[in-house]
Amino acid sequence: MIFFAIFVAKMSNECLILTNKTMKWNYKLFMKTLFFVFAMICVAQPAKAQSFEGEYGFFDHLGAGVSVGTDGIGIDVATPITDWAALRAGISFMPKIKYTKSINLKDEDPALNDEANIEAKLNIFDVKLLADFYPFKTSSFHITAGFFVGSDKAVTATSNDVIRNPADYGNVGIKLGGRRVTTDRDGKLTVDMEVNSFKPYIGLGFGRAIPKKNRVSVSCDFGVKFWGKPGLGVSTVKDDWGGYYYHKFQYDELGPNDNKDVKDAMEIVDKIKVYPVLNIRVCGRIF
Repeated sequence: MIFFAIFVAKMSNECLILTNKTMKWNYKLFMKTLFFVFAMICVAQPAKAQSFEGEYGFFDHLGAGVSVGTDGIGIDVATPITDWAALRAGISFMPKIKYTKSINLKDEDPALNDEANIEAKLNIFDVKLLADFYPFKTSSFHITAGFFVGSDKAVTATSNDVIRNPADYGNVGIKLGGRRVTTDRDGKLTVDMEVNSFKPYIGLGFGRAIPKKNRVSVSCDFGVKFWGKPGLGVSTVKDDWGGYYYHKFQYDELGPNDNKDVKDAMEIVDKIKVYPVLNIRVCGRIF
């Protein structure tokens, strides 16, 4: 039982490590894209006939864009509501980044296999609907509000190796918040970093959703996704009737008698209530 608690804590930490690595990877990708976009702007010379100097009306133009940033890769279409506002709808997703680590199990329980291979991977995919508001007529500065809807499992950590005899299924585990957590029928364990599937967004930026003066332009956005109170989801929670179900554990439901290692890991997860969004978008006016 002591081992199992430590193992759950380690898997939780792997979720956090992957999240940190993802942020670093996003930063590198963002900077590379930034330099590429500036180079593209320098060589691009849109024709004067492609400019549009009038005012936008209700759904009278259409644009499309591709973005990259901390929310991953995005594809969207945009249309104006008035000259002061526009709508954007699309998707954003994170490449299937994986992080693998082996941990020694003999140090925790001599009856276990020598080591376990833990694989943590991202599961971020969202559909988004955003509204841009332009408070100044002569500026592309905008305030954005909207939402993302998608996967509620941001990171999943799985033991690829058998960590405990499958015969122990349902019999060996730990108590968390009054519930018993065990390995599955194959002697493995999966832990999810779970967030809300509906994520409100608010932010600001520069650049129009549908370019005016040129056929192609670049915009940038800074904001946050409110993805709720994260928790650790486990599918092998035993009920009072001998069955098993999925449960999302949150820090505030743990008691003073629950394992300290698990509580420490969940205390960190509990603090990540928003996800920062910083991206660059290359957009074009279709008509």
